[in-house]
Amino acid sequence: MVKNKDYKKSVTRQLTFPKKLMDTVESRAKDFGYSFPQYVRYVLTKEVEGQIKNEEEIVLSEDFVEGIKESIKEVDEGKAVTLRTKKEVRDYFTALMDE
Repeated sequence: MVKNKDYKKSVTRQLTFPKKLMDTVESRAKDFGYSFPQYVRYVLTKEVEGQIKNEEEIVLSEDFVEGIKESIKEVDEGKAVTLRTKKEVRDYFTALMDE
């Protein structure tokens, strides 16, 4: 890995997914309350996390890492809700608006 590079910059990539995979991944992301890009970043981070022996090899923004830690904490505290159907989503948000 090259030293003295600015790793704070983001890189955008355009990816093509088979429809069935895309539908599955989007559904899974929604189950966890993530947007599609958030979920993909989370899954990829977890995938390479076990392979990284030297923490300096990959530099993630502190905001990104803190966001993941906060999300995991919220799941552990039972604050995350799994909504599997459109009706569950509608009912959940209707209840929130009625509060």
